[in-house]
Amino acid sequence: MPAITVNAPPPQGDETTHMLEVMQRGEPYIAVDPYIMRLRDVAQDKVYEFNSIRDTDKRMDVLDGVVGMPPKGERKVYIMTPFMFEYGFNLSFGNEVYIGPGCTFIDVTRISLGDRTMVGANCSFYTPAHPISPEARNGLQGPEWAKEIIIGDDVWIGGSVVIVGPCRIGNGTTIGAGSVVTKDIPDRVVAVGNPARVVKKINADGTAERVARA
Repeated sequence: MPAITVNAPPPQGDETTHMLEVMQRGEPYIAVDPYIMRLRDVAQDKVYEFNSIRDTDKRMDVLDGVVGMPPKGERKVYIMTPFMFEYGFNLSFGNEVYIGPGCTFIDVTRISLGDRTMVGANCSFYTPAHPISPEARNGLQGPEWAKEIIIGDDVWIGGSVVIVGPCRIGNGTTIGAGSVVTKDIPDRVVAVGNPARVVKKINADGTAERVARA
């Protein structure tokens, strides 16, 4: 299923979309822009509402139009609480997706998960980056930017995995619990460790073969 996207809430008053457009392109932007700050507040209202509802179906209804996902009636997306995102409109889920409790999506730019993908508890998806120079960071006044995270179809991400953009994880791949993914991982492999490296390839018949370490 192609990624389903939603739009950010429109600007109000003197707010402009310029800095948001820069942010979503992955270019350096200033996070204390008034419009961007309000968008984060709007998102946190939705996060609070979502996490306060025990019934899963009712809870998922809160995210309609907030994150990209199939419409109600077709939707088979299940997200456990607590769940955290920063904006929501940069986040998209395919169908038959499960997100375990305690997951965090810092979606400064696009984070996309494909169909039939499962995410274990306490996983973190980080798109932002900052200058390594403290002078350039300049506290809250300096620029930051973000890099996409794209997860394919039929992916299994074990518990407490950290994924740092830019990163693409291929279809049918498994990421072992506790791994830190900092680069692209191909289709149909098992990757583990910090940083995550490929240790097995998954054959078409479902069997797995060890991969010699380079």
